[in-house]
Amino acid sequence: MKKISNYLCFIALFAMVFTSCSKEEENVTANDPDKATLSFGAILKDLANQSNKQSSTDDLPACTEGAVAAYVEIALYEDGQPVVGSTSTPFRVDLVGGQVFTEEVPELELEPGTYSLEHFMVYDTNGNLLWVAPRGGVLAEFVANPLPLNIDLGAGVKKYVDVSVICYDDRDVREYGYLFFDIDTNEAIEFCIFGNYCPPSGRHYPAEYSVSVWSGTSASGTALYTNVSNETGYYDNGDFYAEPLCFALPDTDGLDEYYFEITLRSSDEYGTVTERVVRRGTINDDIVRAFFDGDDNLDYYHFREGEGCGDDSTPIFEDPESDSVFYKTCAYPMNGSNSVALTYLEVNGDVLKATVLAAGVTPNRTHPQHLHGFDDGTNSQCPPMSADTNSDGFISLEEGAPYYGGVQLSLNYEDETFPVADANGIYTYQRTFDLSEMDLPSWEDMAVVVHGRMVNGTYQATLPVACGQVSNLP
Repeated sequence: MKKISNYLCFIALFAMVFTSCSKEEENVTANDPDKATLSFGAILKDLANQSNKQSSTDDLPACTEGAVAAYVEIALYEDGQPVVGSTSTPFRVDLVGGQVFTEEVPELELEPGTYSLEHFMVYDTNGNLLWVAPRGGVLAEFVANPLPLNIDLGAGVKKYVDVSVICYDDRDVREYGYLFFDIDTNEAIEFCIFGNYCPPSGRHYPAEYSVSVWSGTSASGTALYTNVSNETGYYDNGDFYAEPLCFALPDTDGLDEYYFEITLRSSDEYGTVTERVVRRGTINDDIVRAFFDGDDNLDYYHFREGEGCGDDSTPIFEDPESDSVFYKTCAYPMNGSNSVALTYLEVNGDVLKATVLAAGVTPNRTHPQHLHGFDDGTNSQCPPMSADTNSDGFISLEEGAPYYGGVQLSLNYEDETFPVADANGIYTYQRTFDLSEMDLPSWEDMAVVVHGRMVNGTYQATLPVACGQVSNLP
């Protein structure tokens, strides 16, 4: 399966340090030899005796006798994009006590490149504005280094840059309040989709499609994306291509659920089709993480639409045109594990296609997994901690049985082995079962239990680590 670089989680990072030198120290070793450290010093210049000041002082603070600078606020850009703070939300750096240079902070290491200082203001401990670095216009005539100030950084260099700041000594100068904003950081996780379409001819084509996403379990939730289409085109040699479609999904504390609808579109390559929803359903943030492949990559969900096109890579969504009945289980951690497992059950007559996508299980170990249930129609449940009757801190297989019942179907391979997790604690399981000789309870009366984890240095293969009740897909 194709792997895509994981742009992971959408977090704003802010960084800067200021000192009072104006030279490059070429032999200073930064924390990272491939990065550079940027520092600034403030040069005070008073405009009280300048003659052409009357039209240029509206944005300047009044000079304060005996003022003691405490911190600065800055905005640093690269290629027009904010890197450290922004002009609307500057970044604060404290000064060394009694000095006009800042304390060292770890965020100051920057990648080599050309940066632009767009905002620089100096404040006292009470938040009163003391000095401002002017930006262009008439005020630039009064200082040596007006903004914007271009800064070139090389790897392994500590760069020292002077910043000229000014105040205006006039008793009638107007005072302004300055508005500041708290930064509310949020994380997002990435989920990607790729599709194939197979017309009646049986040929495979990269599909053209659009996707809509809602927060929640149906289209009545908050719309996150509406009819986003994947990029398609032709290479110079005439080959048709289609790009995967990736979505940044909000990842808050607790469980986040997302409802997807995938619509097949007509294409210049394979012609006109009946444009319709071909996949739909709800996934959650744990399911999205199950597609993560190590620290840097992720696998995409690959749907295959059309007769003879094959099965989806991991069939996490329902095909609304299928005659099958779809069930799923979100199994959540038990016994102090971090294990989660999505079980997807597609039932068509006497044929069951079972898929399990598990994450957070013990790496490089075999993990038994079963459909549990009762023969008398009792609904299976995942056991509470009170099921730990011997008070050893774990719910054993036997202690959980009164809640979820006995094994009704082993989700193993034809050779009766169970899946083995990879080095990242992830596995994907798929198998087709013939149900004609089986007498199973109602699907929604059963539960999926995944087993196996380390306890006191010993691997206990039967210990339950995740449990979830089976439910019908909407």
